[in-house]
Amino acid sequence: MYNKLMSKKKLPRSENIFFDRHKLLLLFLFIYIVLSFFLFDPKLFIGGDNAVYIILAESIVSGEGYKDMYMPGEPPHSQYPFGFPIMLSVPILIFGTNIILLKLLLLLTGLGSVYFMYKIGEYLFKEKVNIMMPFYLSIPILITYNHRILSEMPFLCFSLGALYFFIKAQENKNFFYYISFIFATYSFFIRVTGISLIISMMLFLLLKKQYRYFCIFLLIFLVVFIPWQIRNTNISSEVGYIDQFLAKHPYNMELGRVGFFDLIIRVWENFTYYFFTALPMTLLPVSGFLKSKVLLATIGIIFTLFIIAGFLRKIKGFSFIRVYFLLNVIVLFIWPRIWSSERFLLPILPIYIIYMFYGIFWLGRRIKLRYFIPVVVGIFVFLNLLDIVSQARGTFTNNIAYVNGDKYAGYTRVWRHYFETIEWIKKNIPKDRVIMARKPELVYLIAGHKSFKYPFTYDHNKVKKAIHRSDYIIYDNVYKHGTAQLWLLPVLRQEPKKYLGVYKTKKSEFLLLKVIK
Repeated sequence: MYNKLMSKKKLPRSENIFFDRHKLLLLFLFIYIVLSFFLFDPKLFIGGDNAVYIILAESIVSGEGYKDMYMPGEPPHSQYPFGFPIMLSVPILIFGTNIILLKLLLLLTGLGSVYFMYKIGEYLFKEKVNIMMPFYLSIPILITYNHRILSEMPFLCFSLGALYFFIKAQENKNFFYYISFIFATYSFFIRVTGISLIISMMLFLLLKKQYRYFCIFLLIFLVVFIPWQIRNTNISSEVGYIDQFLAKHPYNMELGRVGFFDLIIRVWENFTYYFFTALPMTLLPVSGFLKSKVLLATIGIIFTLFIIAGFLRKIKGFSFIRVYFLLNVIVLFIWPRIWSSERFLLPILPIYIIYMFYGIFWLGRRIKLRYFIPVVVGIFVFLNLLDIVSQARGTFTNNIAYVNGDKYAGYTRVWRHYFETIEWIKKNIPKDRVIMARKPELVYLIAGHKSFKYPFTYDHNKVKKAIHRSDYIIYDNVYKHGTAQLWLLPVLRQEPKKYLGVYKTKKSEFLLLKVIK
């Protein structure tokens, strides 16, 4: 009788909704894993920052400190905070430096970001989160960056986690304050732009007169920040982020600092780039293939209007997100234009999407068309899936070639030549020789040789001194009319007999020059 009664018993509606939401969350996480599998790239990203993070993690594992081990003399590192390298050091400590395992770690942080985004959306939009999440999952950049060993995806995971636990704390669950403070602090030590999140949360606590939690948060942050800042002040001779920000050109400090009118021009250029190019091509990448700047700008205007409309709507209990949003927008607009890219958009992208969907839901209520919102979101998702399918085809072909022995499959011809040059160094140049190169991190990570970057300066004496410190020079053609042609070539031409070509690639030509001393 008991079993019969139990078999006929129905769950209350609230519990059914609870289980349905959990099933949907698991479905969204599964979709993210599947899409990640289709776009997974086992090779190194060409940027160079990924190599620096790996080398810093190896330095931590070695027990010799936080050092640039790829550089002669292994100087202490102060530019990148330690949060991401510490994460990478765990699998390196257990399994050694395995690029694929490190990429799988990134995938886990991507899954974490999806989880926290869903939970935040569930709080804000209730059941409408199930309309937002398919669009969020369909954005290709959120998939491609979970296998690049860069700080964007870990930052996204911890910053969204901080927001989520901060939300939980507002529901009279004060214990979650402590978790949110730890997540926010750690996000800062992954990317220093996390200071926007910390300022926003602290301002919220002050405005709500929650002085106790403000003091606890401040203490947690300062306990880590002060020793790190003192350490960097004592050991650093590098150009820091503030100096680079204030420079007219961060790669050519000799041009001096920005003036007022330079800053106005920078703000305008970044505004037009992010909202009329970067944002539409990030949220709807297929728009970039339409070959129409007018259409691309139109899509950007539509997204921007949705975001503005959503921003102006009242969000209950979430004034600190507005501050977080505004501070990040300010950083985007005043950062050097040469660095402007989707990488700087990615860490704040979920907040853009939240405000965009507030705008979409508001418009849907105004025009009162029953299927307006699902149709609009469905079109966005469909177009993004077209882009993902296109990428997946190329990824599949490249990965098959990679498995069959072509370790450069998928790289452009220029980057193939760079890696071929480094591989030649690995096989033919003694380990005690120092290499000067545009990407010294990759030289060390692949070949194991100490390496440093040639100076980005028009001062020929500084370039000559750098050449004198090296045994070999990689003369690259990575960027047409780029850094090698601009700063290195004029000095090499002054005394060509001091350099002996020992290796040369096909077009585009890369040269490995031996410095004759």
